[in-house]
Amino acid sequence: MGQRVVLYQEGGKTYVTEPDRMPWLLGLLGLFAFLAALLGRGKGVRGLLGTFLSLLVVVYFVVPRVAAGGNPLLYAFLGSVGVLLLTVYLVHGVNRKTTAALLGTLASVAFVLFLALFFTRSMGFTGLASEEALLLRQWGGVDLLSLFLAGVVVGTLGALTDVSVTQAAVVQALAHANPRFGLGELYRRGMEVGYDHIGSLVNTLVLAYAAGSLPLFLLLTRDPTPLRFLLNTEPFAAEIASMVLGSLGLLLAVPFTTLMAAWFFQGGRGGPPEDHGHTH
Repeated sequence: MGQRVVLYQEGGKTYVTEPDRMPWLLGLLGLFAFLAALLGRGKGVRGLLGTFLSLLVVVYFVVPRVAAGGNPLLYAFLGSVGVLLLTVYLVHGVNRKTTAALLGTLASVAFVLFLALFFTRSMGFTGLASEEALLLRQWGGVDLLSLFLAGVVVGTLGALTDVSVTQAAVVQALAHANPRFGLGELYRRGMEVGYDHIGSLVNTLVLAYAAGSLPLFLLLTRDPTPLRFLLNTEPFAAEIASMVLGSLGLLLAVPFTTLMAAWFFQGGRGGPPEDHGHTH
């Protein structure tokens, strides 16, 4: 009783379609924003602003150009650069650490794009692995395979920046602790932490993707088709490829960023890590 609903009118008749969820969604978003600002303080607020601006880049730069017939892969990469510039520099400031993180992230994104192009074409993907893609094919004008690849890249950006900034901060702290460390020594010591980071990432990624793929696992148990042939179908193969390629991007970000940061901070260059109270 008293529940708000959405009404749909057609042919003089009114239908109840579904509950009005927007007030609850806005409340949930408001709670998230409040706790991010409360617990994250200045960086939490800048993180929210960076996320909002990144969404604007995707919605008002990437999507319109793809809809107009542009190459989704090209505009997703350009949009990724814009998103990274906004999120990394806005949240963490403009300095050697964030520049190393940015370059490491871009290197991993470029490498994953190369791998994605090679493997998706080798496996003969068409980009028609979802109902949305089938609908877009009816409308025409969109390269669906490139759109799939763009989704793989954009979907990992948030996690990539987190990994890269953390690893760059590790190298910066090592360089400050011993300014005599050169490029090789900083990279080696930074990767000692990076190996632990990679181990944690592998475990987290597998669990996260497994949780998100529970409906697929249920289909695997109910479909009488032999597993080898079921996994060979594009919807399943594309999901697995997306998971592995996104995970590869996160794993590659660790050594790439460590190398960039070691180059920037070798010999104690760049000074000590910034104070938590320092504003950029």
